[in-house]
Amino acid sequence: MMKVSRLYLKILVAFILVQAVAIAAIGGLLKMGHMRPPFARHALDRNEALQQIIGMEVDGANRLTPELRARLDRLLGIYSHAFSGEAWITNEQGETVAQSYKTMPLNGEEDLNLKLTTPHGDHIYFVRKGDQGAIYAYGPLQTPMGKLTVHLLNAWITHNEEVWFMEGLALMATVAALLLIPVSRRITRPMVQMTESAQQLARGDFSPRVEDRRKDEMGTLARTFNHMASSLEKMVRGGRELTANLSHELRSPLARIRVSQQIVRERLEAGRTDGVDKHVRRMEEEIEHMDSLIDQIIRLSKFDLQEPPPRDDEVDMNEMLEAAAERAKPLIGDRAVRLRTHLAPVPPYRCRRQDMRIVLDNVLSNAVKYSPDSGPVDIRCETDGEALTVQVTNAYPALRDEELEAIFSPFRRLGYDEVEGNGLGLAFARKIVEDHGGTIRAASVNEGFRVTIRLPLS
Repeated sequence: MMKVSRLYLKILVAFILVQAVAIAAIGGLLKMGHMRPPFARHALDRNEALQQIIGMEVDGANRLTPELRARLDRLLGIYSHAFSGEAWITNEQGETVAQSYKTMPLNGEEDLNLKLTTPHGDHIYFVRKGDQGAIYAYGPLQTPMGKLTVHLLNAWITHNEEVWFMEGLALMATVAALLLIPVSRRITRPMVQMTESAQQLARGDFSPRVEDRRKDEMGTLARTFNHMASSLEKMVRGGRELTANLSHELRSPLARIRVSQQIVRERLEAGRTDGVDKHVRRMEEEIEHMDSLIDQIIRLSKFDLQEPPPRDDEVDMNEMLEAAAERAKPLIGDRAVRLRTHLAPVPPYRCRRQDMRIVLDNVLSNAVKYSPDSGPVDIRCETDGEALTVQVTNAYPALRDEELEAIFSPFRRLGYDEVEGNGLGLAFARKIVEDHGGTIRAASVNEGFRVTIRLPLS
């Protein structure tokens, strides 16, 4: 048996309460007379219709002959039978000249409540006598024989008017409540799915996703939830990979420190000091390397944990690229790598100067370190009016698509073991560029390997 959700019950109860209040309010207005039911309109229509029929019947007659009275009596009798009421006609002296009844239905003891008066002189009354109610209407009729008054009296059955109206409202509310069931289920189903998926996420299972094909707000919420789940999965997986990679990166220098420490201890115990200084310096270098690595990891994590500072520096990107190229030249060493710049005029760019320097230094140093001997490193900068584009290209062999994306992950390197580095440079660069609203991409092109940075000007 399907469990009814609390949200559905709340929606249903709220809907029923609204309907109940609306019905009670309309019923109260009817009781107090602030809303006029249709009986007055019906009585007026009947009165006008009967007046027209009687007018046609007496048309051309100068006096009420016995034959004309008999025809009028039959006509009023037909009305009385058709509408379950009584009708009669009086002359200017108030004498009854035709009627459908045998006994006068009004004896003067009734309580008359005027409901409607028309410009033509028609009057509509609600008649109450004890627990009985009726509608009394009369109106003038001009004829060749003088003015006649047509009287109508219809029993008013409450069930046919106000009660019928209230029952209709109750039926409408019931049907609407039944129709609310599939609507509320459509609303609550994705929320139940999201709840179950969230519980799985809390248990460490990041695979569940919810259906997000709807085009309404629930679809937007579902897509946002799926995006959040994907982001969490990437973050957790990245954190696990980062921990594993960091452990690997730290294990090597620790092993070298342990070896140097053992050599120093053995020599000191043997009373020898030759070569101790060399091993101590090596230990110091390894410690500095580990300290630098941990510092970079901390800085990298802060990009996700704190709000970035404002971009208050206005820089000339061409000047920054030329300065970065100068700083990268010592990395060439005795190789014949050539740095070539192709810098078009560009507008000033607002950024954080120190962070942007880190980006350019990391990209250019990687391009130089991984460039084959005698290979060129081309540095380009241009603008299309909307963004600055920086391209750095070297002659490195083509990479697979998954490798082009992986190089921006921490500790991912291109595979040259003899090249110094820890695989954090491009990860830093991507964090900073994305924080500036830009993008950084790697691609294999005809010229070799290219990194493209796009920075919006506004």
